[in-house]
Amino acid sequence: MSEARSHEAERNAAASGIPISDSRRVLLRGRWIVRWAGLLYSAYFFFTPAYRQSFAVWMKFAVFYAAFLILYFLVGELAGRRQTVAFALFFLIVFLYYPLNQDAWVILVYPFAVLCLFVARLRTLFLVLIAMMAAAVVETRTLGHPFGIAESVLLYCVIFGFGNFAFAQQVRTNGLLERANSEIERLTQEAERERIARDLHDLLGHTLTVIAVKLDLARRLLSHNPDRDSDREIARARNEIAEAEQTARSALTEVREVVSGYRAQGLDAEIVRARRSLLSADVKLETALAPVNLSSSQANVFCLALREAVTNIVRHAHATVCHVALLEKGRTIYLTIEDNGLGGQIREGNGLRGMRERLQSMAGTMEVTGSARGGTCLELTLPLESESAGQSASQFVREADTP
Repeated sequence: MSEARSHEAERNAAASGIPISDSRRVLLRGRWIVRWAGLLYSAYFFFTPAYRQSFAVWMKFAVFYAAFLILYFLVGELAGRRQTVAFALFFLIVFLYYPLNQDAWVILVYPFAVLCLFVARLRTLFLVLIAMMAAAVVETRTLGHPFGIAESVLLYCVIFGFGNFAFAQQVRTNGLLERANSEIERLTQEAERERIARDLHDLLGHTLTVIAVKLDLARRLLSHNPDRDSDREIARARNEIAEAEQTARSALTEVREVVSGYRAQGLDAEIVRARRSLLSADVKLETALAPVNLSSSQANVFCLALREAVTNIVRHAHATVCHVALLEKGRTIYLTIEDNGLGGQIREGNGLRGMRERLQSMAGTMEVTGSARGGTCLELTLPLESESAGQSASQFVREADTP
């Protein structure tokens, strides 16, 4: 029977670790209860007159009831055209039985009530109901029964049939909501994984570049021939090695913060890091930061963008000056990062692509153009948030001198 198979399917799925939809479980159990309750009630209409009849009539009742039971459960096992054929036979059986037991007119309701548990289109049910009632009217009039019997059949079909339909539709709707919620959860998890991947790429790419630059500088300082300035160069090399060690320790902390989603030290702190990184590559940092209120999410996006831009300048630009400007104009926040390096056509890699995706997720934009200084200009925009418990980039103009 379909219910037994359904319960077995649930047990197998549970054993294999596959989650069972609550809505599907409710629908299966609801069908099970409704169909078994209806089955117990149907026995009354098949066997009530049997004690007044001959053995031949008993056998007819038994044959029809056996066919009724087979079709009653078979329709739940099948699908598509086979189920359609089974339902057609189900209707045929009850209409053929009714002349044998004219007191059992309620039996005509059973096929339609069961059909309402499986058909999802209301139009189909109305068409089936019209066809069934036409047959019921013809049969009751042919048997000489009053028209009120057909009216009672219609009333029972509406009450029980469409009650079953409403129940099944509610469960199907709940199933769709569950699937939608599961899809939203899956997409949220994917977005979070992508965020962590982008953040780790920007963080580690920048940090490892800084460490590599500092260690390379220390190596070159230590490889110089001894002269009168050797002590000064050795001291500077030691200082670069110490800063590389500190950068590595900070990177470990920041990686943990990225994974936990709690990195929010602010744009000012990122400017300080950027200046230190650029100084290691003998690049002068110039800043012009207007007092703009940034939300924590906006500050985080700008911090990661600045970090990626500084990493690219240190790696590829061969620049001597980097200019960073932050301003608000027409309810739009602009962050501009320029250098006077080699410039040329920029190929958008994972870092720039991740930067663009972050900005787009907050209705922002990113443009990469040539700089008036001869290098590359990166312009980032974000809409101003009206009520942002922001943090102020309070330094208006700052100059950093290289040693």
